[in-house]
Amino acid sequence: MTALSKIRLRYFALWGLLFLCLMLGVESALGLNLPDRVVGWTLAILTLTGWFGQAVWRHQLDLSALFGPFPTDPSAWGTVLVGVLALDLLAEAEFHLLLPWLEQVSPWLADRYVKNAVSPTGTTEYLRAAGSAVIVAPLVEEFFVRGLMYQRWAYAWNRPVLALLVTSVLFALPHGHVINAFILGVVAILVYVETRSLWAPIGMHAIGNAITVFGGLPMEAGFELATGGTSSGVVVGWLSLIVSGLLLAWLLRRCWGALYEPLPYIEHEQRSEEISNGEEAPDDKTAVADRA
Repeated sequence: MTALSKIRLRYFALWGLLFLCLMLGVESALGLNLPDRVVGWTLAILTLTGWFGQAVWRHQLDLSALFGPFPTDPSAWGTVLVGVLALDLLAEAEFHLLLPWLEQVSPWLADRYVKNAVSPTGTTEYLRAAGSAVIVAPLVEEFFVRGLMYQRWAYAWNRPVLALLVTSVLFALPHGHVINAFILGVVAILVYVETRSLWAPIGMHAIGNAITVFGGLPMEAGFELATGGTSSGVVVGWLSLIVSGLLLAWLLRRCWGALYEPLPYIEHEQRSEEISNGEEAPDDKTAVADRA
């Protein structure tokens, strides 16, 4: 029986409630007044560590099966780069088309969007942003949301598309860029099931966050060069949206069928059992090539 049939995501909330009570008790007993950011990060780390530890120990969750082999096929990383470009172009379209509209109809949403889009200043802030956004966030979010949450629900419900939509919505809600975060969630799952490796969406997430932290791709300059003149923000926004839509359509066409294949975790878990039993397992590169 696979570990996906044993783990229970609802226990994650119980672990969070337990550590929240403990943290509040310790803070009150010692008379501390910790910043909300410190409390939030500490709570998240303790909750994830506690829940993950019991999943590995009690249910024998196989980490090597969860992460999968590191992709060596160039086509896998080509798919990752297409995803990065599509999401960055979508963010450009949001900035030029959605943000001006939000400033008119819902200023507080526009403020939230701008707050999330602000780039760090100074070496310390850049290092902190690089550590949290480029290293920690991709690893933790892809591990929990795509590796565990999506696969657990896809296995339990036997409806991969529904699991994809639900996990992507839940992933997007805490983010300021809700639309872009939702599309990121969808694309990350598609890249994961297509490449059969969690390292691919981790890499895509990390590259995308790095581009955001360090100022983004020079889209406006590129469109000006392509059109031979100065382009307005609206024109850049619509061109970004069109190109992003074409790239996303290509990703959907390429990766959609992989949703209905055995889940990556189950495939790697079975392959590991076959190897331990002395049976010959198919090569990962051959399997990816067959799907392509």
